[in-house]
Amino acid sequence: MRTKILLIAAATFAAGLVASNASPVYSANVVGYVTVSAPAGSYVLVSNPLDDGTNTTTSLGLNLPNKSSINVWNGTSFVTSAKSGGVWTPDQSIPVGTGFFVNAKTATNITFVGNVIVPSAGVGTNVNVLGAGTYELVGSQIPYSGDLNQTTGTNLTLGLILPNKSSVNVWNGTSFVTSAKSGGVWTPNATIAVGQGVFVNAKTATNWVQVATY
Repeated sequence: MRTKILLIAAATFAAGLVASNASPVYSANVVGYVTVSAPAGSYVLVSNPLDDGTNTTTSLGLNLPNKSSINVWNGTSFVTSAKSGGVWTPDQSIPVGTGFFVNAKTATNITFVGNVIVPSAGVGTNVNVLGAGTYELVGSQIPYSGDLNQTTGTNLTLGLILPNKSSVNVWNGTSFVTSAKSGGVWTPNATIAVGQGVFVNAKTATNWVQVATY
């Protein structure tokens, strides 16, 4: 899975990962797109990083070909939406920060288009609620990337916030690789890309708090 992100804030154009240390741009709206490549007939675990105003299988799967599927986790199992004749059935809600599997009929770029969730002041806090001892399929609510031990990137915060004895399960294309936290250290360390979904099992109920500064 390869990820590309483009953000446009006011008249400022920036390409690349948003986790850079450049000075933030303050704007009422930060809009752009994120693309994630999906090979034909393979399950890709992605997450919705942008608010398109609707955030459903119909809007997020607009550029996926017919006979593709989107699989949304409901807390205990997956609910599958299929595309036929240009229509997704059922049309499921996929809020920003929600992870889901995509199986594209043919090789496709999955394109997310919309707003980064940032209040009008340009600085905001985003919260993804993670239950205790449950598997939550989530992604960054802001298009940030980074690793669990925070050696790259500064804004992902997931590894820092989760308590010891938590786990993060990263899909490698065929199976999950589990990272566990002990003594404040994640082993193995995992990098999470923009638009990538992961399964999180928090030892105790945790709010995944991220601060958007653009």
